[in-house]
Amino acid sequence: MRASSVLAVALSGHMHSLLLVGADDEPVAPAVTWAYRRVGEQTARLAKEPTFARLAANDVVDAFTAPKLAWAVERHPEWIAAARRLVLAKDFLRFRLTGEWATDETDAAGTLLYDLRARRWSEELWAATGADRRLAPPVLPSCAVAGAVREEAAAETGLPVGIPVIAGAGDVPAAVLGLGAVAADQVGVNVGTAAQIMGLSPRPEPGGGFVLGAAGGEGYVIMSSLYAAGVSVRWAERTLLGGAPVGPAADRAPAGCAGLVYLPFMFGSTVPVKNDAARAAFVGQGEGHDSDLLARAVVEGVAFGCADAVGAVSAVVGRPREIRVVGGVTRSRVWRETFAAAVGKDVAVVRAGGGSARGAAVLAAVGAGIWSSFEDGAVGTDATPVLPGSGAEVEAVLEAYARYREACARLL
Repeated sequence: MRASSVLAVALSGHMHSLLLVGADDEPVAPAVTWAYRRVGEQTARLAKEPTFARLAANDVVDAFTAPKLAWAVERHPEWIAAARRLVLAKDFLRFRLTGEWATDETDAAGTLLYDLRARRWSEELWAATGADRRLAPPVLPSCAVAGAVREEAAAETGLPVGIPVIAGAGDVPAAVLGLGAVAADQVGVNVGTAAQIMGLSPRPEPGGGFVLGAAGGEGYVIMSSLYAAGVSVRWAERTLLGGAPVGPAADRAPAGCAGLVYLPFMFGSTVPVKNDAARAAFVGQGEGHDSDLLARAVVEGVAFGCADAVGAVSAVVGRPREIRVVGGVTRSRVWRETFAAAVGKDVAVVRAGGGSARGAAVLAAVGAGIWSSFEDGAVGTDATPVLPGSGAEVEAVLEAYARYREACARLL
C-alpha cells in the first residue's frame, strides 16, 4: 500500500511506559519501559495502599507506570521538575503527527493512575506516587479523532496532509481487536516478546489477572500475561542452538522432554501467582538432556504458561467458546499443539499481522467512519484451527503440564 492512499491513521504501542516530556515537547529523560525491574521498593510501598485496588482495580506490580513514576520522584527529582506531562510511547508519535498532546483510555488505565470506574485521572493515585496530577495529559476514547496529519509530518512520512489521526490504544487492547476477539465468549492470545491473554468483561474485576480498558468502547479487558514468552524462545535460539530457529530442534525432541520442565519467568510471574522476584528455571534436568530437549522444554513451558493464563482469564470472563492466537511463537508446531492440548479446546491461529497493528487499523477505520462497527474488523481475520488431539503424544504433554504445575507450586 502506498502511503498516499492511506485514509486515516491510528496508533498502538507498548503499555505502562514512563515518558516524561518537558516544556520544549521533548523527553526530559529516556523512556522507562514496562520491563524495567528496579522499582521493587516503590512497588512494595504502593502495594500497601488499598487505594490502587479500589480505584485502579489492579494489584501493583513492577510492570505498571505508577511504581516507575514513584521511582523517578525518589531517584530523579530533576526529571520531575523539568517535566510538563507524562505520556505513553505511542502518544509521543501521535504528537509528532498532529501537534496535539493526549493519551487514550486504555493507556491511561494501564498507568495505575486512572480511576477505572469513574473514567478519569485520580488525584489520590497520583499523590500516592509523590507526583503532581498536573502531569496527566487529556484522555480520549480509543476511536476518537485526536487531530490531523500536519504538513511537517506528511513531509517526513509521505502520509497525506490533513487525514484524521485516531487516538489509538495500548498494544494489549488493540490486539483484542486485531485478533477479532470481540465477543464475550472469545479469548485472544498474543504471543510476542511477552504473551498477553485477553478476554472481555462488563465489570472491572481482575480475579487472578489484570484489568485494562477496552479499545472497543464500554467494558474492560481482563488480561493475564507471560512476561518472557518470545524472550524465552529467543534465548534458547541464541544460547542453546547457536542462532538456529527453535522449531526443528523442538520437533526432534519427544513430547514431555524426558521429564524436563522449563519455567518461563525471566521477568517475574503473574500466574499461578504474581511474583515479581521469580526467575526462569529448568526443573528435572539430567545428564541426558541435550540441546533439542532443552529447546523443546522452553517451547512447552511457554505454552503451559499461556495455558495457565487462559485459565486465570476464564475464571473471570467464563470458559471461552473460542481461543484465537497470534504472534511469532505460534509459528512453532510444537507450541501450537502443546497449547491446544493444555487448554483442551480448539485453537484458531490468526495469520501474521492479526495482532495489535491490525487492531490499530481497525480503530482507524471505525474512528474515521470507514467501518460502522468493530465487528466489521473481525470479519477479515483469517484463522487456521488447531485441534487438541489425542493419543500418546497428547498424554505425554498433559503429564508434562502436570509436572509444570507442580514445579510452579513448589517454587513460586
